[in-house]
Amino acid sequence: MRLRGSLTLLGVAVCLLVVVPGVLAQQPDTSRLTESVGPSDITRTPASDTLRDSSRTPPDSLQQASQVEASRDQDSPTPDPSGNESNAVSFSARDSLVIRSDSATSDRGTLHGESNMSYQGTTVRARTIGLDFQTGTLQAEGAPSDTLAGGRPVFEQSGGQSAGGSGQGGNQSFTGNVLSYNLNTERGRVVAGRTQRKDAFVEGGAVKLFEDSTLFVRDGSYTTCDCPADQTPSYSLRSDEMKIQGKWVYTGPIQLYLFNVPTPLWLPFGFLPNVRGRRSGPLPPEYGEDRRGFFLKNWGWYFALNAYTDLTLRASVWSKGSFEIRPRFRYRKRYNYNGGLELTYRRVRIGESEDPSPTRRHEGQLRWNHSQDISPTASLRGKVNLATTGDFAQRNAESYEDAVRQEISSNLRYQKTWPEGDRQLNVSAQQTQQLQSGEVRLTAPNLNFSQGDLKPFKAEQRIGDERWYEKITTSYSLDVTNNYNFQPRDPDQLRTRGTERDSMLADEIERADVDWYEALFDREKYETATGDEQLYDFQATHRIPLNATFRLDRYNFSLTPSFNYTSDWYTSTVRRVARDSTGPDTLAVTDVVERRKPGFYARRDFNASLSAGTELFGTFPIGLGQFEGLRHRINPSLSANYKPNFNDPVWGRTRPLRFEDGTVVPNSLSAGGRYDIVEGSRADQSTQQFRLDLSLNNVFETKRVRVDTTGRRQTETLTLLNLDVSGLSYNFAADSFRVGERIRVNARTRIEPFNISARSTFSPYVLERRSVGDDRTFRQADRLMVSESPLTPARLTNFRLNLSVDFSSDGSQSRRSAPRRRQPQGGGRTTNIPSQSGRNQRSANLELSDFDPTWSLSADFNYNLDKPRKEITNRNATLGLDLDLNVTPLWRVSGETGYDFISDNISTTRLSINRNLGCWNMSFSWVPFGRYQQYSFTLQVNSGQLSDLLKLQVPNQGGEGRFGGFGDQLRNTAQGAAGVGGGGQSSGGGFP
Repeated sequence: MRLRGSLTLLGVAVCLLVVVPGVLAQQPDTSRLTESVGPSDITRTPASDTLRDSSRTPPDSLQQASQVEASRDQDSPTPDPSGNESNAVSFSARDSLVIRSDSATSDRGTLHGESNMSYQGTTVRARTIGLDFQTGTLQAEGAPSDTLAGGRPVFEQSGGQSAGGSGQGGNQSFTGNVLSYNLNTERGRVVAGRTQRKDAFVEGGAVKLFEDSTLFVRDGSYTTCDCPADQTPSYSLRSDEMKIQGKWVYTGPIQLYLFNVPTPLWLPFGFLPNVRGRRSGPLPPEYGEDRRGFFLKNWGWYFALNAYTDLTLRASVWSKGSFEIRPRFRYRKRYNYNGGLELTYRRVRIGESEDPSPTRRHEGQLRWNHSQDISPTASLRGKVNLATTGDFAQRNAESYEDAVRQEISSNLRYQKTWPEGDRQLNVSAQQTQQLQSGEVRLTAPNLNFSQGDLKPFKAEQRIGDERWYEKITTSYSLDVTNNYNFQPRDPDQLRTRGTERDSMLADEIERADVDWYEALFDREKYETATGDEQLYDFQATHRIPLNATFRLDRYNFSLTPSFNYTSDWYTSTVRRVARDSTGPDTLAVTDVVERRKPGFYARRDFNASLSAGTELFGTFPIGLGQFEGLRHRINPSLSANYKPNFNDPVWGRTRPLRFEDGTVVPNSLSAGGRYDIVEGSRADQSTQQFRLDLSLNNVFETKRVRVDTTGRRQTETLTLLNLDVSGLSYNFAADSFRVGERIRVNARTRIEPFNISARSTFSPYVLERRSVGDDRTFRQADRLMVSESPLTPARLTNFRLNLSVDFSSDGSQSRRSAPRRRQPQGGGRTTNIPSQSGRNQRSANLELSDFDPTWSLSADFNYNLDKPRKEITNRNATLGLDLDLNVTPLWRVSGETGYDFISDNISTTRLSINRNLGCWNMSFSWVPFGRYQQYSFTLQVNSGQLSDLLKLQVPNQGGEGRFGGFGDQLRNTAQGAAGVGGGGQSSGGGFP
């Protein structure tokens, strides 16, 4: 392609430069030199001595005291003869433009001082730019590096063809010592070139650029370390030959260098990523050692299937014969749905076949999560986590949280709303699996339909005030549940009973070895494992409340009557039959057999209540410093509740216990009486209630007054204490213990930076001592303590105290107001280290004199006490500490620990150390003692492109680790220094 253009105005400018150079030197400094010309079809001007003399004058000499401007008249622009304005070359310079026309050589123009030249999306910025008008070749150079005006030329290319469809090929940016580019062929060459490719930097002794955006690099270097061009990066991958095309950087033999030191890491060829985002490719493995031997974990391949889905295939192998396969499929469509499915299969082999107890097992886990917005009023959410064995997560945990987890759960929910009618439908399924006991609770389906509050008697067009019956409010809710509860019997506990029948049953359970999913649709297996013949428990509950609120604003008084109706539907009921042992004069019950009888049954329940409430204020005119006045706000609430005796035979909810011949068992026998036909429990006592309940909510407030420099008063209301009292009740219908047995007193306050909360429960009844042989116990008597000791009207049965405090260097952010920064337990790459992507930021971090260390310290103290009788049945006092400290701009230490004052034991201790090495990151994590001891050390590149490849990781888990004994010794030393003893090994260390 020949470059075309018109230089009418340029010829005038050349004449001015040749004829009157002195006039130009005296022109005022107005703006930068700008011009737009065609790169070819240039009319050659005969050479003259005057032109040669002026061109020899250094552009930065004193004769060029002012800046030079030569611009085209914008009112009458000279068009490109081809009619294509994009073929014009636009240029500008801060200093001068010198055009040399010589018949012996060629026409050449030179820009001096902050020069800029653009052509068809290609831009060159340099101190000096020279353009050969005949060949269309430009050459750019920078000032010497030892001058103040130093700087490397910059070459930028935008638009054009995107190689490989990645969008990368059409955008190029280079710096170098010398830049050469041909406008005709669109090819260029850079000496000592440097270019940034997404997160990486490529440097080379020489870089060639072709028209299709392909780059060839000689003596190339690839790194993600962002450092100046004249500095050596901390690491680089070097090769004599590199080719950059599309999504990859292809190399010949490649070697890793640390600074300028070569390492033994060498490959015969390589291909490095050249795009940001998803791309198919191999996944590097992790190596290490655990109880299954040496391993290579998580190596595999990643497939970027399309814009909405991807697939990851990972595998792990151990030297002792174990292996694992783990595929993961993910999908996502913005504003519609997203989710993922992960399946894990593992064959575990521990020990040799001739060992006394080798381990051979197959296990697996299924995880699936899904989120979908079907419509603006309907959505589907799901999270499934299923494991073949209860301790799968604990045996194969890669983090501390997974190791101490006690249960896994799954849920799936469909939600539909009708906003115009205030109705909502939820259909869900939940599953919870206890990892220790193997108990599984499954609810499928769980249906809930609710109708919001509505006023059936409300007038559509009311005149005047609202009538009393228009205030009646009702709603409706329906809950349908189908429960499956798998609670396996323990064979060892059966054998402890000592009977032959129980021993045979224990052997049968062990032989059957029934898992929860096997018994889900097999009644016989379910009965064998659990001893329960009812496989599913179905129940539907209807609730219809009625209430109305009447308020007397004049007296600040509100009155609320309410009525609640509940109907429970069941598909089976309980029948109990007693087996008798009769003698001449005796009748006794030897056994009670319970069975389920299928059939629909509806149990109805209702209660009525009337509640009244008000709000009272009291102000105390006291002051202390900035605090003025004390206000006490009290909200008393009194309610009367009525509920009939549903155990009465008239309601049909109970049946008398009968013998096999239909005779009613007398109440005089221990098993006699009536029983509930739904739950099977005894129902001798009355459920009638006519109860008064009183609750008191107290709030103590004060006002803080501040006066600013202008004398303006600023007031702020502060809450000093919240004190709530509830459980003050009296049941007029009860035969005994009419006063409520549990009086609750809760208090909470915040005194910066402390948060204090206390919960306590009191009983108003006295305890009676009774002796059974040599044992003396206490039981609660139907006598109030206030009648025997007015100074102690109640006794403490339960107490909970929590004290938390947060300190930080800035005093403005605490652990509860912002997410805590945590180190990965597996030693993986952390994302909370300050980014070092910019030279200015990195330089600022290295200025230790300006460093202000940041730190945060959180402490939690919890004290629990249970004392239902005279003796304390449960008491614990624990202190938890959490520390996060930036020791220097590059070092950060974090850790958490706990101490149990009752058992004199340190627990829940973790320590993490992180060092930012610029382009590298080093981290060390350690759980020193306890059941789940583990440590990990990681050294890896910060960049996401090579972080998984250039990574040194030393993980270890389990109490048999190299640091395990040292951790136990460290704990014992700390306990000894504290004077609490506790020497020797501990298997728990405060962990479960």
